[in-house]
Amino acid sequence: MSNLSDRSEKYKTDSDSRPTTCLADRLVAHRGYASRYPENSLLAIERALASGAKFVEVDIQLTADLEPVLYHDRDMARLSGADNKIQLLTYDELERYSLHNPVAFSDRFEDEPISHLQHLVNLMLHYPEVTFFVEFKRVAIETFGVESCVERSLPLLALVKSQVVLISYSRALVDRVLSDGWQAGWVSDQFPASGWWQSFIRPPHYLILNYTGLRNVDLPAEKRGWPEVSVVLYEVADAELARTLFARGADLIETFAISPMRRALSQN
Repeated sequence: MSNLSDRSEKYKTDSDSRPTTCLADRLVAHRGYASRYPENSLLAIERALASGAKFVEVDIQLTADLEPVLYHDRDMARLSGADNKIQLLTYDELERYSLHNPVAFSDRFEDEPISHLQHLVNLMLHYPEVTFFVEFKRVAIETFGVESCVERSLPLLALVKSQVVLISYSRALVDRVLSDGWQAGWVSDQFPASGWWQSFIRPPHYLILNYTGLRNVDLPAEKRGWPEVSVVLYEVADAELARTLFARGADLIETFAISPMRRALSQN
Protein backbone atom coordinates (compact mmCIF):
# COMPACT_ATOMS: atom_id res chain seq x y z
CA MET A 1 0.00 0.00 0.00
CA SER A 2 1.58 3.29 -1.05
CA ASN A 3 1.09 7.04 -0.67
CA LEU A 4 -2.10 6.82 1.38
CA SER A 5 -1.64 10.16 3.11
CA ASP A 6 -0.48 11.79 -0.12
CA ARG A 7 -3.79 10.95 -1.80
CA SER A 8 -5.82 12.73 0.87
CA GLU A 9 -3.72 15.88 0.53
CA LYS A 10 -4.06 15.83 -3.26
CA TYR A 11 -7.84 15.99 -3.01
CA LYS A 12 -8.28 18.19 0.06
CA THR A 13 -10.34 21.31 -0.75
CA ASP A 14 -12.69 23.55 1.16
CA SER A 15 -16.38 22.59 1.10
CA ASP A 16 -18.79 24.77 -0.81
CA SER A 17 -20.43 26.91 1.89
CA ARG A 18 -23.31 28.31 -0.17
CA PRO A 19 -26.57 28.30 1.80
CA THR A 20 -28.95 25.48 0.91
CA THR A 21 -32.41 24.39 1.91
CA CYS A 22 -33.16 21.36 4.04
CA LEU A 23 -34.07 19.27 0.99
CA ALA A 24 -30.70 19.86 -0.68
CA ASP A 25 -28.94 18.76 2.47
CA ARG A 26 -30.91 15.49 2.47
CA LEU A 27 -29.31 14.34 -0.78
CA VAL A 28 -26.71 11.57 -0.77
CA ALA A 29 -23.90 11.70 -3.32
CA HIS A 30 -24.27 8.20 -4.78
CA ARG A 31 -20.73 6.88 -5.44
CA GLY A 32 -19.60 10.49 -5.22
CA TYR A 33 -20.36 12.97 -8.00
CA ALA A 34 -20.70 10.04 -10.39
CA SER A 35 -22.41 11.81 -13.29
CA ARG A 36 -19.33 13.97 -13.85
CA TYR A 37 -16.41 11.91 -12.50
CA PRO A 38 -15.60 8.18 -12.29
CA GLU A 39 -17.81 6.64 -9.62
CA ASN A 40 -16.15 5.69 -6.33
CA SER A 41 -12.98 7.51 -7.32
CA LEU A 42 -11.52 9.79 -4.71
CA LEU A 43 -11.93 12.57 -7.27
CA ALA A 44 -15.70 11.99 -7.52
CA ILE A 45 -16.01 11.93 -3.74
CA GLU A 46 -13.97 15.10 -3.28
CA ARG A 47 -16.03 16.93 -5.92
CA ALA A 48 -19.23 15.85 -4.18
CA LEU A 49 -17.90 17.23 -0.91
CA ALA A 50 -16.87 20.47 -2.61
CA SER A 51 -20.43 20.85 -3.91
CA GLY A 52 -21.68 20.78 -0.33
CA ALA A 53 -22.86 17.17 0.02
CA LYS A 54 -23.75 16.26 3.60
CA PHE A 55 -23.99 12.54 2.79
CA VAL A 56 -21.84 10.38 0.51
CA GLU A 57 -22.27 6.72 -0.47
CA VAL A 58 -19.37 4.51 -1.58
CA ASP A 59 -18.83 0.82 -2.33
CA ILE A 60 -16.03 -1.42 -1.09
CA GLN A 61 -14.64 -4.77 -2.16
CA LEU A 62 -11.65 -6.83 -1.09
CA THR A 63 -8.61 -7.61 -3.22
CA ALA A 64 -7.06 -11.07 -3.37
CA ASP A 65 -4.82 -10.12 -0.44
CA LEU A 66 -7.85 -8.78 1.49
CA GLU A 67 -7.20 -5.07 1.10
CA PRO A 68 -10.45 -3.02 1.03
CA VAL A 69 -10.77 -0.80 -2.03
CA LEU A 70 -13.46 1.47 -3.47
CA TYR A 71 -15.13 -0.27 -6.41
CA HIS A 72 -18.67 -1.14 -7.48
CA ASP A 73 -18.84 -3.72 -10.28
CA ARG A 74 -18.30 -7.48 -10.09
CA ASP A 75 -15.79 -7.24 -12.95
CA MET A 76 -13.54 -4.47 -14.24
CA ALA A 77 -14.84 -4.12 -17.81
CA ARG A 78 -17.06 -1.04 -17.45
CA LEU A 79 -15.05 0.95 -14.93
CA SER A 80 -11.48 0.02 -15.87
CA GLY A 81 -11.71 -1.35 -19.41
CA ALA A 82 -10.10 -4.58 -18.19
CA ASP A 83 -10.94 -8.27 -18.39
CA ASN A 84 -10.35 -8.98 -14.70
CA LYS A 85 -11.90 -8.83 -11.24
CA ILE A 86 -10.95 -6.99 -8.07
CA GLN A 87 -11.03 -10.15 -5.96
CA LEU A 88 -8.52 -11.90 -8.26
CA LEU A 89 -5.83 -9.21 -7.98
CA THR A 90 -3.60 -8.13 -5.12
CA TYR A 91 -3.59 -4.48 -4.11
CA ASP A 92 -0.14 -4.02 -5.66
CA GLU A 93 -1.39 -5.54 -8.92
CA LEU A 94 -4.29 -3.08 -8.97
CA GLU A 95 -1.79 -0.25 -9.44
CA ARG A 96 -1.60 -1.32 -13.10
CA TYR A 97 -5.26 -0.41 -13.54
CA SER A 98 -7.21 2.81 -13.32
CA LEU A 99 -10.76 3.74 -12.37
CA HIS A 100 -11.67 5.89 -15.36
CA ASN A 101 -15.04 4.52 -16.57
CA PRO A 102 -14.15 4.61 -20.28
CA VAL A 103 -17.75 3.84 -21.25
CA ALA A 104 -18.84 7.20 -19.85
CA PHE A 105 -15.70 9.33 -20.05
CA SER A 106 -13.44 7.80 -22.74
CA ASP A 107 -9.82 8.44 -21.70
CA ARG A 108 -10.45 11.71 -19.83
CA PHE A 109 -9.69 10.17 -16.41
CA GLU A 110 -7.35 7.37 -17.46
CA ASP A 111 -4.87 8.22 -14.66
CA GLU A 112 -7.43 8.04 -11.85
CA PRO A 113 -6.36 5.22 -9.51
CA ILE A 114 -8.45 2.69 -7.66
CA SER A 115 -8.43 3.92 -4.07
CA HIS A 116 -7.79 2.01 -0.88
CA LEU A 117 -10.29 2.47 1.94
CA GLN A 118 -7.57 4.25 3.90
CA HIS A 119 -7.55 6.97 1.23
CA LEU A 120 -11.20 7.62 1.96
CA VAL A 121 -10.62 7.72 5.72
CA ASN A 122 -7.85 10.27 5.24
CA LEU A 123 -10.27 12.46 3.28
CA MET A 124 -13.13 11.96 5.74
CA LEU A 125 -11.03 13.40 8.55
CA HIS A 126 -11.23 16.78 6.79
CA TYR A 127 -15.06 16.64 6.65
CA PRO A 128 -16.24 15.60 10.13
CA GLU A 129 -19.73 16.98 9.49
CA VAL A 130 -20.36 14.59 6.56
CA THR A 131 -21.90 11.12 6.92
CA PHE A 132 -20.59 8.32 4.71
CA PHE A 133 -22.63 5.27 3.75
CA VAL A 134 -20.13 2.46 3.11
CA GLU A 135 -21.62 -0.50 1.24
CA PHE A 136 -20.01 -3.92 1.39
CA LYS A 137 -20.58 -5.36 -2.08
CA ARG A 138 -22.16 -8.79 -2.35
CA VAL A 139 -19.29 -10.15 -4.46
CA ALA A 140 -16.86 -9.46 -1.60
CA ILE A 141 -19.10 -11.19 0.94
CA GLU A 142 -19.67 -14.16 -1.39
CA THR A 143 -15.94 -14.53 -2.09
CA PHE A 144 -14.37 -13.86 1.31
CA GLY A 145 -17.21 -14.01 3.85
CA VAL A 146 -18.68 -11.56 6.33
CA GLU A 147 -15.87 -11.86 8.87
CA SER A 148 -13.10 -11.03 6.39
CA CYS A 149 -15.01 -8.01 5.12
CA VAL A 150 -15.57 -6.74 8.64
CA GLU A 151 -12.15 -7.55 10.06
CA ARG A 152 -10.29 -5.92 7.16
CA SER A 153 -12.41 -2.76 7.00
CA LEU A 154 -13.69 -1.77 10.42
CA PRO A 155 -10.27 -1.14 12.02
CA LEU A 156 -9.55 1.41 9.29
CA LEU A 157 -12.94 3.07 9.77
CA ALA A 158 -12.73 3.13 13.57
CA LEU A 159 -11.12 6.58 13.56
CA VAL A 160 -14.19 8.02 11.80
CA LYS A 161 -16.82 5.70 13.29
CA SER A 162 -19.23 8.52 14.17
CA GLN A 163 -19.38 9.48 10.46
CA VAL A 164 -19.97 6.00 9.10
CA VAL A 165 -23.08 3.97 8.27
CA LEU A 166 -22.21 0.44 7.16
CA ILE A 167 -24.72 -0.92 4.66
CA SER A 168 -25.28 -4.17 2.82
CA TYR A 169 -27.80 -6.49 1.18
CA SER A 170 -26.48 -9.14 3.57
CA ARG A 171 -28.57 -9.48 6.71
CA ALA A 172 -25.71 -11.37 8.34
CA LEU A 173 -23.30 -8.49 7.77
CA VAL A 174 -25.80 -5.92 9.02
CA ASP A 175 -26.35 -7.95 12.19
CA ARG A 176 -22.60 -8.34 12.63
CA VAL A 177 -21.87 -4.62 12.57
CA LEU A 178 -24.95 -3.74 14.63
CA SER A 179 -23.68 -6.10 17.32
CA ASP A 180 -20.41 -4.15 17.37
CA GLY A 181 -22.19 -0.83 17.89
CA TRP A 182 -21.93 0.61 14.38
CA GLN A 183 -24.64 2.53 12.57
CA ALA A 184 -25.98 0.21 9.89
CA GLY A 185 -28.41 0.04 6.99
CA TRP A 186 -30.02 -2.79 5.06
CA VAL A 187 -30.28 -2.52 1.27
CA SER A 188 -33.26 -4.12 -0.49
CA ASP A 189 -34.34 -4.06 -4.13
CA GLN A 190 -38.00 -4.32 -3.11
CA PHE A 191 -40.10 -2.85 -0.36
CA PRO A 192 -39.83 -5.40 2.46
CA ALA A 193 -42.65 -7.44 3.90
CA SER A 194 -44.38 -6.47 7.12
CA GLY A 195 -42.20 -7.10 10.17
CA TRP A 196 -38.98 -7.14 8.14
CA TRP A 197 -36.95 -5.55 10.94
CA GLN A 198 -37.72 -8.43 13.32
CA SER A 199 -35.24 -10.68 11.50
CA PHE A 200 -32.35 -8.46 12.69
CA ILE A 201 -30.87 -8.41 16.18
CA ARG A 202 -32.25 -4.87 16.35
CA PRO A 203 -33.75 -2.61 13.68
CA PRO A 204 -31.08 -1.13 11.38
CA HIS A 205 -30.75 2.63 11.44
CA TYR A 206 -31.50 2.87 7.71
CA LEU A 207 -33.49 1.04 5.06
CA ILE A 208 -32.10 1.69 1.58
CA LEU A 209 -34.51 1.09 -1.32
CA ASN A 210 -34.93 1.61 -5.05
CA TYR A 211 -37.54 4.35 -5.28
CA THR A 212 -39.46 2.43 -7.97
CA GLY A 213 -40.49 -0.04 -5.27
CA LEU A 214 -42.72 2.60 -3.63
CA ARG A 215 -45.41 2.71 -6.33
CA ASN A 216 -48.21 1.29 -4.16
CA VAL A 217 -46.71 1.93 -0.74
CA ASP A 218 -48.02 4.34 1.88
CA LEU A 219 -44.59 5.07 3.28
CA PRO A 220 -45.61 7.25 6.26
CA ALA A 221 -48.04 4.54 7.38
CA GLU A 222 -45.40 1.83 7.00
CA LYS A 223 -42.81 3.86 8.89
CA ARG A 224 -45.08 4.11 11.92
CA GLY A 225 -44.23 0.45 12.56
CA TRP A 226 -40.49 1.21 12.65
CA PRO A 227 -40.19 4.90 13.59
CA GLU A 228 -36.47 4.81 14.37
CA VAL A 229 -35.51 3.62 10.85
CA SER A 230 -34.74 6.25 8.21
CA VAL A 231 -35.55 5.52 4.56
CA VAL A 232 -32.99 6.23 1.83
CA LEU A 233 -34.13 6.02 -1.81
CA TYR A 234 -32.01 5.62 -4.93
CA GLU A 235 -31.30 6.54 -7.82
CA VAL A 236 -32.90 9.93 -8.56
CA ALA A 237 -31.67 12.57 -11.00
CA ASP A 238 -34.82 14.70 -11.33
CA ALA A 239 -35.43 17.43 -8.76
CA GLU A 240 -39.22 17.36 -9.06
CA LEU A 241 -39.25 13.61 -8.55
CA ALA A 242 -37.04 14.10 -5.50
CA ARG A 243 -39.47 16.67 -4.08
CA THR A 244 -42.33 14.23 -4.59
CA LEU A 245 -40.45 11.41 -2.89
CA PHE A 246 -39.52 13.61 0.06
CA ALA A 247 -43.19 14.58 0.38
CA ARG A 248 -44.09 10.88 0.37
CA GLY A 249 -41.85 10.19 3.36
CA ALA A 250 -38.30 9.65 2.11
CA ASP A 251 -35.69 10.79 4.61
CA LEU A 252 -32.71 10.84 2.22
CA ILE A 253 -32.34 10.46 -1.56
CA GLU A 254 -29.28 9.21 -3.43
CA THR A 255 -28.22 10.85 -6.68
CA PHE A 256 -25.32 10.60 -9.10
CA ALA A 257 -25.87 14.27 -10.01
CA ILE A 258 -25.22 15.80 -6.60
CA SER A 259 -24.26 19.32 -7.66
CA PRO A 260 -27.15 20.14 -10.07
CA MET A 261 -29.61 18.39 -7.78
CA ARG A 262 -28.45 20.45 -4.81
CA ARG A 263 -28.81 23.63 -6.86
CA ALA A 264 -32.30 22.66 -8.01
CA LEU A 265 -33.50 21.74 -4.52
CA SER A 266 -32.07 24.93 -3.07
CA GLN A 267 -34.49 26.96 -5.20
CA ASN A 268 -37.99 27.78 -4.01
